[in-house]
Amino acid sequence: MNIVEKVTKTRSTLKDILSNEWDTSVMPELSNIEVEKLYTLPSSKNKQIAQFGVASACNFSLKHKLVPSYRLHVIYYNFPEIGKSSSKVTKSSCDKIEALYSSEIISPHDSIIMIINDIISESLQSSFDNLNVKLQNDLENDNLDEKVISEMKKNKLSLEKKHFRTVTLFNINNLTNNVMEHRLVPQQTAIRDRQEIKTILEENNCNTKQLPIILKYDIISKYLRLSPGDLCKITRKSIKTGEYDFYRICH
Repeated sequence: MNIVEKVTKTRSTLKDILSNEWDTSVMPELSNIEVEKLYTLPSSKNKQIAQFGVASACNFSLKHKLVPSYRLHVIYYNFPEIGKSSSKVTKSSCDKIEALYSSEIISPHDSIIMIINDIISESLQSSFDNLNVKLQNDLENDNLDEKVISEMKKNKLSLEKKHFRTVTLFNINNLTNNVMEHRLVPQQTAIRDRQEIKTILEENNCNTKQLPIILKYDIISKYLRLSPGDLCKITRKSIKTGEYDFYRICH
């Protein structure tokens, strides 16, 4: 599978896994030929965007369905020219992400999915973990945008600051096939709303310490963009009992 085919498949996977929370209607179905045309377009005139390299025209942004002022930006970072190999992704990529926020190219509360054509080493993941801590600390110093707060109240959604201003890092190969569509993988949904989590715990007569764990580096956690404390709702089918739900907590 060449790099253009991989990008095409990631679009399909992302549309599937994000459509529950994000407005993916802005993502048209594109053929490999159409994606290749995007891939080879000249880099953005904006220096902050251009520094992310080739394929910047493949980047896109989505609005949250219930909080339209909150956006998720998907960035293809450091991709090679067609037929060439990618260079190594280093921790300097974190500085470039941080610059997007500091230069206000994206809103302070927006989140990012960053896709790379390189192995995610322990040191690179550690750098992104530190970046997320810093971004969250910076957000803690400011209140969420009034529009965001208003939209959450209007739609009775209770998200916390930890759900905003996050960066999720993917190797492109993790997105070329949607593992959640495998016949052996049960339906899984993110539960972030504080009130909903409280209700679930009360109905099941338990607390968060009694729930089984799903690690934040689990591929399902990354697909669902789980933050520590969020629940993963798993719906299984049983011949005896029909459908039933159980929950895991993200750590």
